[in-house]
Amino acid sequence: MRFTLVSTVFNEAKRLEQTIQDLQAQTLQPSEIIITDAGSTDGTYEMLLAWKARSVVPIVILQKQRCNVAEGRNMAIRAAQYDLIASTDFGCRFHPQWLESLMQPFADPTVKVVGGAFAVVEQDIQTTAAKAAYLLSSGYQVDVHADWFIPSSRSIAYYKEVFTTIGGYCEWLTLAADDLVFGKEIKAHQYKIFIVDKPFVYWGRHTQANGYIKEAFRYGLGDGEARVNQRSVLSTTIEMSMRYLFFISLIVLPVLIAMNILPGYSLFLSVLLLPGLRSYVSYTRNWIRLDYKYGWRVFLYGYILLEQTRRSYIKGYCKGYFKSNDAQKQAAAALQQRLAQ
Repeated sequence: MRFTLVSTVFNEAKRLEQTIQDLQAQTLQPSEIIITDAGSTDGTYEMLLAWKARSVVPIVILQKQRCNVAEGRNMAIRAAQYDLIASTDFGCRFHPQWLESLMQPFADPTVKVVGGAFAVVEQDIQTTAAKAAYLLSSGYQVDVHADWFIPSSRSIAYYKEVFTTIGGYCEWLTLAADDLVFGKEIKAHQYKIFIVDKPFVYWGRHTQANGYIKEAFRYGLGDGEARVNQRSVLSTTIEMSMRYLFFISLIVLPVLIAMNILPGYSLFLSVLLLPGLRSYVSYTRNWIRLDYKYGWRVFLYGYILLEQTRRSYIKGYCKGYFKSNDAQKQAAAALQQRLAQ
């Protein structure tokens, strides 16, 4: 089975050699590899050229300064010689059977899209921030068979006809959400996604809190520009507002009661705000499910990271939603019409 592996890259010199080793160890090698570099300045481009010179698999290196991920993906796919495309993100780690697992389902001619699960190697989680994020994400365990699940483009394969029908990835998005939108469009066009539920791709995570906060902002910005996940954002905003009001009420109500401004039973008004603690309850359950292995320091820090990342996501979403340019607003409106059909 002949297929093209595509990816984008920008300043990945620190992790690139490991990515190359993982790809060279695949039990099923691609027929060609096409990579779009967005103008790396850390030696990534030179490392790619060196890999190309020694690789048994033909490699094409494209480069466009400051192109976004969607544009880079589209460039690579349009340059592909083969009709079957496998996509990933450089900087991830790969099990040797990853590409084989993505390609096997295409033995059935009715399969047009295959999505792969991904995971995080827990042994690689070392810092307080990374451990807290691991807890917040429930160990990055996702129900890949749920109706809402959309494969990430770090582990997906499809025929070019799917890409062409959809019109490619959304280049009008600034930083993120291109693969989320691509997945939604796949479903809107009623392509059935075959899911490989065993995770063969391992997502590299940040070591410091700032990385997670910036990531949340990027995700929010992309979702806001695309006008997707509005119910989730509204739910999160309401929950956070109720949570903050709950903590304020625990301070203010006792004072007002002590001053005889409010009757004593008014303190029970705080109970109405308890739904604001939903995320805290879920997070605590994750910690218990993982047998308290990360200790109190990480556990308590997780509450701080939860608030920081949620605020950052909402901030990004609002910026994307309300400050999009006219072209983005028009593209988002057209997207919503397609998804609603």
